[in-house]
Amino acid sequence: MRVLLAGGIAGVAAIALAGGCAAQQFQALEPKLELRNAAQQLADAQQAGFTLTVTGNPKDLVAAAGPGADAESVGKLFASSVTLAYDKGGPGADDDKSSLAATVDGVTGTEVRFVDGLVYAKAPVSELAAKFGATPAEVKELSGGTSEFDAFFAGKWVSIDTKSLGAGAATPTTGPDQQKALAEFTTSATNLLEGADIERDSADDKHLIVTSSTAEAYAEAKRFATAVEPSLAAQFKKAPADKPIVLDLWIDKGKLTAAELNVLQFAEGATGRVAARVEVGTPQAIEAPTGATELDLSTMPYFGGGASLSELEKLGE
Repeated sequence: MRVLLAGGIAGVAAIALAGGCAAQQFQALEPKLELRNAAQQLADAQQAGFTLTVTGNPKDLVAAAGPGADAESVGKLFASSVTLAYDKGGPGADDDKSSLAATVDGVTGTEVRFVDGLVYAKAPVSELAAKFGATPAEVKELSGGTSEFDAFFAGKWVSIDTKSLGAGAATPTTGPDQQKALAEFTTSATNLLEGADIERDSADDKHLIVTSSTAEAYAEAKRFATAVEPSLAAQFKKAPADKPIVLDLWIDKGKLTAAELNVLQFAEGATGRVAARVEVGTPQAIEAPTGATELDLSTMPYFGGGASLSELEKLGE
């Protein structure tokens, strides 16, 4: 009887120990599974939107940059943001749509949309010109002075046929080269996450702390660059000193909502926190604006007309 009792106790202890080990393994693995699922869900999304900002204390970035850092320019960076969005539409790339909206040093209203083979754009030209020390008249010289561009300089929507932009211009569709680059980038990002340590913040269960290293990041950057353009391999001559890299991610209800990378962790002796932050927003419809004025790029600089290169250089001085 005692033997049976002892055996039972030993069996229960073994099961409890095994269960505890399994629980610990699952606890360590669970954040990585959650992140993998959230990343896959985002990759499969037909629509998505991202806002890029810089957060933290501008003084910390100025201090890290050292003597000669332009505090005014740094302040403008913190007052700016970019929002990118896309809509894959149905099968194929012909009906793909995308948009880019920017806030420049607190000035909103700059936006570009790619819809049905046309580029739509608008910007608060007068306000932006004033921010960078130019007058509207000086900026208008870039158009060759033709009245056709009055709508754009008045901050209204204009449209441009992508066929007039040339083969190398951005379009709403994705060619083979861009598709390959996106696929390779996804592979590198996946490799980095798979090899990283991922922990859940005990104070915030939506916050995941991902720790990788400069060596791993360098290896993946080299792999990515070489896969996209083999000639770039020669640029990777010496790996940097190995040190930890921390990436902060937030996942809510299975969806990736934000990511932050503290850029000061790459600066020796830097203190504080200045982060490049990406927020994943709710997808919005991307439509062609009504009443856009069609532009003829043949009168624009670099497209066969308008101001010369020397005039542009004088304007920038």
